[in-house]
Amino acid sequence: MDFSFAKSSLIRFRASANSFLSQYEPVILLLAPLLTLLVARVLQSFLDAVREKGFKQTFVAFFMSSIKLVPGVNKYIEAEKQKVVDKMQSGVKSKREGWWTELPRAGLGVGVIEKLKEEKGKDVVWQGKCSGTVYIGGSEAEGHFSLINEACSMFAHTNPLHLDIFQSVARFEAEVIAMTAALLGNKEKASGGQVCGNMTSGGTESILLAVKSSRDYMRNKRGITRPEMIIPVSAHSAYDKAAQYFNIKLWRVPVDKEFRADVKAIKKYINRNTVLIVGSAPGFPHGIIDPIQELGELALSHGMCLHVDLCLGGFVLPFAKKLGYPIPPFDFSVQGVTSISVDVHKYGLAPKGTSVVLYRNREIRKHQFVAVTEWSGGLYVSPTVAGSRPGGLIAGAWAALMSLGQEGYLENTKAIMEVSESIQKGLVLFPMFLPPLF
Repeated sequence: MDFSFAKSSLIRFRASANSFLSQYEPVILLLAPLLTLLVARVLQSFLDAVREKGFKQTFVAFFMSSIKLVPGVNKYIEAEKQKVVDKMQSGVKSKREGWWTELPRAGLGVGVIEKLKEEKGKDVVWQGKCSGTVYIGGSEAEGHFSLINEACSMFAHTNPLHLDIFQSVARFEAEVIAMTAALLGNKEKASGGQVCGNMTSGGTESILLAVKSSRDYMRNKRGITRPEMIIPVSAHSAYDKAAQYFNIKLWRVPVDKEFRADVKAIKKYINRNTVLIVGSAPGFPHGIIDPIQELGELALSHGMCLHVDLCLGGFVLPFAKKLGYPIPPFDFSVQGVTSISVDVHKYGLAPKGTSVVLYRNREIRKHQFVAVTEWSGGLYVSPTVAGSRPGGLIAGAWAALMSLGQEGYLENTKAIMEVSESIQKGLVLFPMFLPPLF
């Protein structure tokens, strides 16, 4: 067989290729090492991420980032996000037929009560059946709600912004804070006995204030002007909100195999701009207590703040500990904890819209306040995000704590822990009901 034609064609192709490449040889010589370096950096980052987060999580993150590069995909994702935002902004627009859109010409007077009852009748029957929404159920709920309603109604028109006028709610707030602080380690020697704080509208505001105070405290203490905070992926989304509001760079790090905050992973992200690390007791997604003791040691060793989210466990863990359950350290008894958020409207069984933010001392808390001295309206000082606040809710929270007392909370916690143990035993006996982890 004659291969001369094929051979000559190959020679001509090689000559043409060499001629073509020779024209761009300088460009190739320049780009080749740059591209090699780029590939090496990407590969190194991928391997570092695998070592830190594990192959599965790294691969999922890489896949999600890569798929967004496909034309149209990112646009589709943004469109879906916008739909959610639009839905939140419009509310239940599809159900608005018959809604009032302007004031009635003649007021309804006392007849408005019937309207209120009519609308309330359309709500879902939630009592004892909405976990994470309402934290009391059963036959005792009706009496407790009546008591809280009466307290709120009695102080409905009060405003703790005006301390000189509404001295009653100012005292109620101070006592709710003191009673909560006593539950969370203020009486123990390690805390220094200087724990202080304020009541807020909920866990999100408590977290926002703790983050803001930590940022400003660290700026004053160490001159940090480009603040960063580090949180486990299990931490509440309120920290994302705080990062956006207060211009703080946020690092979310993976949890360990037991879904607890990974102290070693958090340590890797600490730098000279770190103002705050975070732990939860427990975290909302998994109901697991983070290693607060180890996080406290880490915060102390680096001279930064540690916030503990006790919004869910604040009125359970102290009483579970008294009942003899093996509860790890979680409060101001841990050196290094600088602030705590705890919701009174969860297992404190107070009216919705009541939470407490606590600080180890006044030196940290003073950075929470906003004081305006150059306003034409006079001196303005506000301790929380809100200016005017509903004194009725503060009175309702005080009434809840005082009516239940330690014995009431111990009884509630005992019931909670016993049900929890029953569920755990059931899952052990019938493992087919356990959801797959992967």
